[in-house]
Amino acid sequence: MAEAQIKIEEKIAGKKAVLQLTGELDAKTTPELKARLDAVVAAGVEALLIDMARLTYISSAGCGALNATLKALKDKGGKLILSSLTKEVRDTMDLMFFTKRVAVYTNLAEGEKNL
Repeated sequence: MAEAQIKIEEKIAGKKAVLQLTGELDAKTTPELKARLDAVVAAGVEALLIDMARLTYISSAGCGALNATLKALKDKGGKLILSSLTKEVRDTMDLMFFTKRVAVYTNLAEGEKNL
């Protein structure tokens, strides 16, 4: 089995940012995402959209990193939203009740409209 990999593309415009994830988010790749999320929040971003169209897997570690970022953003009056969840990613996030805590949009364009 190939080792999990994550690719993170980032667009920041003022206090808004969009991250597009490609690959798998597991215990091995989550620290890379967490570091990027922390840097984005530290840079003053208050509204963050994470597009998951090309994310094929997420583990509880990945959900934990997203949850920590959600808390950091909410603490400063900001928000985290998600778009383009695949069925497998959506199922995992539903099991962890994460999709009950954030807005989820069908595609990137819808997410960007609501950022």
